[in-house]
Amino acid sequence: MRIEEHLTLDVDAVDFSVDLSNVVRNRALPGDRPADLRRFLGLIRAVVRYTRDDSAQVYAVADGSLLSLPALTAQERSTLHRWRSEGLIQVRNVADDRLLELADLAGLPVISDDKFLDTYRTYPWIAGSRDRFFRAVAGPDEGGVRLEPRTMPIPPDWQISRKEEESRLLAVGMYDRRHGTGARRQLLTRQWRCPEDDCPIFGAGATASQPPPMFRNGTVRCPTHQRQLADIGPKPAQKQLKLRVDGVVKARFMLVAGTATVLGRAPTGPGVALAREWLDETAHGRISRDHVELTWDGARVTVRDLSRNGTWIRHDRASGPGRPLPSGRRLPTDRTAWTLRAGEVVVLCDGVELVASGRTYVFDTERPTAPVPRDALAAEAAEATVFERPAGP
Repeated sequence: MRIEEHLTLDVDAVDFSVDLSNVVRNRALPGDRPADLRRFLGLIRAVVRYTRDDSAQVYAVADGSLLSLPALTAQERSTLHRWRSEGLIQVRNVADDRLLELADLAGLPVISDDKFLDTYRTYPWIAGSRDRFFRAVAGPDEGGVRLEPRTMPIPPDWQISRKEEESRLLAVGMYDRRHGTGARRQLLTRQWRCPEDDCPIFGAGATASQPPPMFRNGTVRCPTHQRQLADIGPKPAQKQLKLRVDGVVKARFMLVAGTATVLGRAPTGPGVALAREWLDETAHGRISRDHVELTWDGARVTVRDLSRNGTWIRHDRASGPGRPLPSGRRLPTDRTAWTLRAGEVVVLCDGVELVASGRTYVFDTERPTAPVPRDALAAEAAEATVFERPAGP
């Protein structure tokens, strides 16, 4: 078999898109090296058998790092470079984006072992898909590879968020996947200053909310100006909370360790205000201007009720329109603090609730002790990212 006859970038001619790097690195397939291009040849034979078409075509996409991977032989690397120069394969910094773009726009089924968790909000159709993804597995056929359909998982929100964060860090060099150390925590727990004072993210006005810097060739750099950053001290730890209205996440906000945050309809002092358009007339009337005070000490979230109508704590179950207020424990009216435990929700009024995000940030030292129930993926994808202060009282 001449493998080049089965490679094309003509979307109209192909049967499958293939995560080339994923297949070559798949140690569950035949081969005693960490990466072996013969696994891809075995996959092509498996595609021919699966489609019962001797002329079956695949659209192969590779991560750029594959072409210089030391685990491949010099001849294999040369072959990959030749395929790219001849327009037989596509090479991207990250292959996943292109594979899912092809699946979304052209309907191409994807061959990969990847779970694609960091793309679920962009492509909500992935969750539970039964007919758009395939994997290469070891088999007795020629080449030792066979093709089988796979059902994509429906993961909890915290797993999606964790993978999204890993991908963002990887893009700026702040995630060390090659050596298996993960997030570069010693760098991510610091605040940085750019030599350019007017830098919008690392300049003189930089705050604790600054994004991860860029790490290249052993140096921490500004992604805007490419200049080396100065370490200006530790970054305060933060904890994310989500606001749900009738079961739909409307916004997220951060608690900074050691700082109390008041949330309500329109806090009288510094705090977080709920946008008027999110609340119906009943909810707007029941939520106080200063409703709850939230504090995070770096390990636990505590809640104090400041409202006139009460605040409840219950175990999580997304509420929805027309559902009665779930039973739970009412917070003390004497403003005694309640420590929020895993799986508990703060209910401000019927259908309006706060839930601690399951996302574990890079400066957290432990994973969640219990899974956080998954919100509707489509709703999560469209959610707002900041709170707005409503007009009027």
